Amino acid sequence: MDLRVELKNTGIGEAVASRRNEAHEALDKLWTGELDFTGWVRDPLEFDEAKVAELAAAAAEIREKCDYFIVLGVGGSFMGAKAVIDMLKPENPSTEVLFAGYNFSGRYLRELIKKIAGHDVCICVISKSGTTTETLSAYGIFKKIMLEKYGKEETARRTYVVTENRSNFLFDEATEEGCTIFDLAVDIGGRYSVLTPVGLLPIAVAGIDIEGIMKGARGICSKEAFAGDALDYAVTRQYMYEHGKKIEVFEFFDPYCAYFGEWLKQLFGESEGKDGKGLFPASLMFSRDLHSMGQFLQQGTPAFFETFITIKKDSADIDIPDIAMKPFAGKTIGQINKCAEKGVLAAHVKAGIPAVSMYVQDLTPEAVGELLYFFETQCAVSALLSGVDPFNQPGVEAYKKEMRGYINEL
Repeated sequence: MDLRVELKNTGIGEAVASRRNEAHEALDKLWTGELDFTGWVRDPLEFDEAKVAELAAAAAEIREKCDYFIVLGVGGSFMGAKAVIDMLKPENPSTEVLFAGYNFSGRYLRELIKKIAGHDVCICVISKSGTTTETLSAYGIFKKIMLEKYGKEETARRTYVVTENRSNFLFDEATEEGCTIFDLAVDIGGRYSVLTPVGLLPIAVAGIDIEGIMKGARGICSKEAFAGDALDYAVTRQYMYEHGKKIEVFEFFDPYCAYFGEWLKQLFGESEGKDGKGLFPASLMFSRDLHSMGQFLQQGTPAFFETFITIKKDSADIDIPDIAMKPFAGKTIGQINKCAEKGVLAAHVKAGIPAVSMYVQDLTPEAVGELLYFFETQCAVSALLSGVDPFNQPGVEAYKKEMRGYINEL
């Protein structure tokens, strides 16, 4: 695989090698299909070129008829798509992808409604269950606006739904009204769904090559791709947890990777945080956060380890002019950024902080597809090593039950 993982600064050496067999047994379990919600494991191979072409055609149709494409979804129903769009979005896209239905902020919705006023819009409603509170609440608001502007039939033509292909409120209503429906397989959970229509349709509308993304994912969609030491990151995470580290800090030096950090937080937090176990996933953006959290990282409570995710190539670098301060004049911003990367890593290693380094050559669709599938696999294996089910979320259901009770009292 193109992604390179370096563990030399973790300080754990041969302890990782001793658990490789256990990690590969966990990987084998994922590939057997005996666990619920493991449809994502083989999905890049089964989501063939014909399915990609269908989504690409729908995206082209959407771009022709609307200025804004509003994606309504929460959690895994929007985080992966936003992460990829932020990393790869072409300049001046013909259709801007906006996101709603992931909060209960009236101010946010009013500002979004103001932004789209006078423009043509389409909406994409994404909910595995078809009953998600945040998503369905926002759907009602935007559907009313569209009905008033376009009428019933045209609103249906401008509404795209992604849900399980079985009876639920959203599926039944969309079927009755004639909306375009894309199936989210029953055996793929939301946080593992970015490489399905959940993520691929919004990504395609943004003008990004989704076949390239799937090519990258397919390239490592096999047990052989993770042979040898390729699961050592998952093993390292568990070793850190078992030896007193309670927080994993994902760190980026590219601001366009910020939402990728949010996606990682959901993927790992919801997969591992149960039964009183799990590393707490955090993310920081450097160099910005070096001027706030940098002090804590250097000398604060040593309850964490770091995972640096570095993009080696800066495809849009910019020169620093000669009028700048002498040490910086004649350099480029990208060169200074690389110095920051090296400096932070060197300082933190000297301070005794365990650090995992990951290197991505360039942010291309293929590289991003590989990155997505890589982390999905590492997360599932890591959770299995800790003895928890990576694919349920009973704690989330607990808060939903309490919230619905209060809603019913309104």
